[in-house]
Amino acid sequence: MTEVEETLRRTLGHAAEQAPGLPALLPQRLERIHRRRRQRARIALAAAAVVLVGAGATAVLRGGDTITAVPASGQYTEAPAEQVEKVWPEAVRKVSAKSPDGVPWRPQTFVDDRTLLMEAQGGGSGSTDAIYAYDLDSGTPRKIADIPASKDTVGFGNGFAVGGGQVAWWSGTKDSVAHLWTVPLDGGTPKIVADQRLDTADDGSGIDKLAVVNDKIVFSLYTGGVFTVPLGGGTVEPVQGGAGMHLLAWPWIGAPGSGGEPRGMPYSRIQNVETGETRTAVTQPGEELRLCGVTICLGTAADGTTFFRHRDGSSQKNVPGSVHSAYQPVQDRFYVSVYGVGRPEGVGLYDLDTGRSGDLRIPGEGSTIRLPSMDSTGRMLSYSLKDDLYLIDLSKIR
Repeated sequence: MTEVEETLRRTLGHAAEQAPGLPALLPQRLERIHRRRRQRARIALAAAAVVLVGAGATAVLRGGDTITAVPASGQYTEAPAEQVEKVWPEAVRKVSAKSPDGVPWRPQTFVDDRTLLMEAQGGGSGSTDAIYAYDLDSGTPRKIADIPASKDTVGFGNGFAVGGGQVAWWSGTKDSVAHLWTVPLDGGTPKIVADQRLDTADDGSGIDKLAVVNDKIVFSLYTGGVFTVPLGGGTVEPVQGGAGMHLLAWPWIGAPGSGGEPRGMPYSRIQNVETGETRTAVTQPGEELRLCGVTICLGTAADGTTFFRHRDGSSQKNVPGSVHSAYQPVQDRFYVSVYGVGRPEGVGLYDLDTGRSGDLRIPGEGSTIRLPSMDSTGRMLSYSLKDDLYLIDLSKIR
């Protein structure tokens, strides 16, 4: 969701910078007229298949795949020597890309070490029809629940998270309300546990990240602000120090968010809400940081060298070529990137600790290519090749 919003914002922003000037006050008039319509559309994007690409742009599809367009020249990341199944056979699984009902499905997160939460999409509508618990050992799916949607729903089932024996998610409505839902992992009828009003005056467009922590739903808004609500239902409460911030990985929150305001390098400043510790990404003159997680950042030096290093500027590792990725490094060691020369030829998974890499066998499509999905915990990659769904459990790589 957030990647879609960021793509639209950046792409339209770049276009606006190059466009001829508009008559005085016209932009403000258009903004007033279309603010509410645009806000509704942004919520709907969470449930729609979106492809919007240009040089360097990225768009996220409803199913979880990310499409990125890379510059038509230059040297990208070095190609892996072997397929990922041969490099890390213990981490790769292949399952059917369709649910028992015959519709495409995607893993959302781990329920436990042997079970995945799977989201099944509606035929052609892009909505989430149902969620399943999928047993990786037996290959057996168990339906948890059908996902309800009313006539005023424009964002069907987003941000699925698991904890406290519950599955939690949100959906958006035409009248600018985010419903927060839960259903027991064992199965049952979904219920709304709380509502969050979206601030249309600030062009609020929904929830950018959601997690379940200590029997509470923790979430942040696209326009900023971190909140909690009990899993069993209750009052939405702001997190202390969370005003204008975004959820990164609990207990870490930060600003700017990956798709909200203010603009800037996402999560350049983060804070631990449990300990009060703060961290700010260090940059040197001429450098550009592009992506940061809790510990590791991806950046480009003044001479064009691509590097990964800790937020405090230590432990820098230079890597060959130019990294094109939509995700920050995960588990302080793994990153995904496009490889090729002059055009995107494929996608690789790279390990900063060992220097090993594996080819995901995802083909390029002209100047665009699909990137795999990354689950919200940074543990799992997934992507489809024809009728097969590939799952890579990064925790299995030693």
